[in-house]
Amino acid sequence: MKRVVWIAVGILVAGGVAMSLRQRPVAVDLCQPAVQTVREYIAEEAKTRLAQEYTVDAPVNGTLERIAWNVGDEVEAGEVLARMETHDIEQQIRGAESLIAQTRAQIEGVEVAKPKTEDIDTAAMRVKEAQDALQIAEKEHSIARIDFTEAQKDYERAKKLLTEGVASQSEFDRAERRFKGLEQHLQRTRLAVDASRKGLEIAKLGSQRMLGSVDDNEYMREVYQAEIERQQAQISILRSDLEKMVIRAPVSGPLLEKYVENRRVLMAGTPLLKLGDLASIEIECDVLSEEVVRVREGNEVEITGKALGANPVTGTVKRVYPSAFMKISSLGIEQQRVKTLIAFDNTALGLRAGTRIDIKIVTEAHDEALAVPERATFRREGQWYVFAVEGGRTRLRPVTLGLKNDEWAEVLEGLSPQEIIISEPMNDLEDGMRVEAKQ
Repeated sequence: MKRVVWIAVGILVAGGVAMSLRQRPVAVDLCQPAVQTVREYIAEEAKTRLAQEYTVDAPVNGTLERIAWNVGDEVEAGEVLARMETHDIEQQIRGAESLIAQTRAQIEGVEVAKPKTEDIDTAAMRVKEAQDALQIAEKEHSIARIDFTEAQKDYERAKKLLTEGVASQSEFDRAERRFKGLEQHLQRTRLAVDASRKGLEIAKLGSQRMLGSVDDNEYMREVYQAEIERQQAQISILRSDLEKMVIRAPVSGPLLEKYVENRRVLMAGTPLLKLGDLASIEIECDVLSEEVVRVREGNEVEITGKALGANPVTGTVKRVYPSAFMKISSLGIEQQRVKTLIAFDNTALGLRAGTRIDIKIVTEAHDEALAVPERATFRREGQWYVFAVEGGRTRLRPVTLGLKNDEWAEVLEGLSPQEIIISEPMNDLEDGMRVEAKQ
């Protein structure tokens, strides 16, 4: 009996060991392939920036009054930003207007008198002085034209270099300020030549009056009329400068920088303020040079981030710069990146320049694609696989993949929509293992 009992105990122990050694099903996450749009994209961090910035300069020489605006203030297009003291120019205009009134009175009451020898000599000297003044004015105008042409070429070159990302914004601003300043100077020299020609005409008419008939009253009226025209040309210059002394905002937007605080005497072209055009806001991101080859102008861009809340917006690639630059990553790695600009509608969002956002540049998209979770795929010896489940056991299934992103992978061959796969395979799974769905 003892022997029988021990044999029975042995059989029970052996059965328990066999049962314990039998494989238990592994709990896994299961899913089916989905038919949907799969997009391949490049994900990057980015920030907004103002595409158009305007530097407001002192338009003429003079005394600038204190500017009341502060950095960060919002201004509207046409709003007065600063004023320059106008007293001196206003007095010059009044003086020129008085001379015109005096000359008109002379026209009305002109009386012919015989010229004296000293009057004739004086008139000849005035002709010579007017000729010299005209030559000087023409030389200044010629020099101004040469300087303006050179500045225009520098401006166009700086504008092109800025577009290509070679030149900085500050270099472009300097070229633009010099170009605009010399353009105004060229205009003033042209007006000065016109005024000098009028002066020479007046001097010649005066000399002719001395040498010609003393009885021609109409001739004297022509002399005085030429004097009126000269004064009117001078007033035109002064009024143009007077209008420029009220400095208005060229666009609506925030005040970015303020270069002059207090009342000061300034030269024409001195920078006063910098404005940004909110309507021109765009997104700037730096894409890895090895990835940017897939980016084309017009590619769709998904824009997300805390500043946008839960609803992402869509933009498009506006420009891909032609050259790369070196950038140190947050991990201290040197990377070659290419600046890329993205256009989007900021009307409802109201994002400010410098806002941090996340972007996904869609480089390719396939509709009605058979897709599985990206984490369900894995690679062995150069071949992509997934684990399908048949009869409660794993089946290692080779697949051909198409587009991939962080969430989904397109399956071109190897799976059908009806199959069940493991969505998150574990490293120790093998072909033929028993599995069950996680509760």
